[in-house]
Amino acid sequence: MHKSKIHVNLILILLLTTFFSISLYAPSTANSTIPILYIDPPSTTVNATETFKINVTITDVTDLAGWELKLYYRNSILAAVKATEGSFLKQGGSTAFFIVEFNNNYNATHGRIWLTCTLLGNVSGVNGTGTLTTITFQAVAGGYTTLNLADTVLGDSQANPITHTTNDGEVTVIGAHDIAVTNVNPLKTIVGQSCTVHINVTVENQGDLTETFNLTVYANTSEIETKQITLDSNTSTTITFTWDTTGFAKGNYTISAYAWPVPGETDTADNTFTNGIVWVRWPYDVTGDGYCGIDDIVNVAEHFGTMPEDPNWNPIYDINCDDYVGIDDIVMVAEHFGETDP
Repeated sequence: MHKSKIHVNLILILLLTTFFSISLYAPSTANSTIPILYIDPPSTTVNATETFKINVTITDVTDLAGWELKLYYRNSILAAVKATEGSFLKQGGSTAFFIVEFNNNYNATHGRIWLTCTLLGNVSGVNGTGTLTTITFQAVAGGYTTLNLADTVLGDSQANPITHTTNDGEVTVIGAHDIAVTNVNPLKTIVGQSCTVHINVTVENQGDLTETFNLTVYANTSEIETKQITLDSNTSTTITFTWDTTGFAKGNYTISAYAWPVPGETDTADNTFTNGIVWVRWPYDVTGDGYCGIDDIVNVAEHFGTMPEDPNWNPIYDINCDDYVGIDDIVMVAEHFGETDP
């Protein structure tokens, strides 16, 4: 073989050997680890009114000398309580930790926490994984919110930015269940036997979730009526119950209402409300002397034409319970003239 050709082949072999040597042994950046800034734990479930903490953690960082972050959250779900510096950056020496903004009402829907921290002096940065800050929240109401990391900055000891990624967190708040009866109002305090009484009951959903529950009204310990109510959170409503006194003995009855507790409800002391005494009596003795006489007829006649909205309305003269004192009421009393309360 010609000497010049052999020489060229040797050069090619040396070049190829050098190329493969570089490819095999030169350091590769393809699999280098990129630091991750994340919320720890990534998912939290708490009850309404509960206080809890989350960490903002950095993983696999090299030469970290300073950091800055903003954290957004729904202010109808959470309220931030405080933020403290974590232990990670302190490994490098003294630090300066600043709360730039701590605002639960950053805008109409969100709160914002803005924090920054840096090592002091001409020192090397910190390597590894650890907590940058711990933030305490209180759950305000039931619902779901993300903990959104934004505008995050990591810097090394030479003031160079450190490339990194972020992972947001999430919080689910299990709403408080709390139903309360706030008022009971019988619209008559005296009623004739076999007549009806309307009873207004006001209930309030003091919890964070829409609730469906049973509401029962009692005369003494006897159930008058039960209704199923659906009520949105932080709202109230007034429900009218009708008590037919047929079959009830004459006498005084204490009126109460009871909202049956919903699943998970712990505050049940306000589920019962008692108010008002209704006197069930013989309807034809409007004067209360035990006898149906001319004075009873006259009293009913003097209230002829009155209705509940009139200032001189008195339901005792509404003998047939139709919310109007008419000629039929006078006739009914007259038909029992001379009788005594049985």
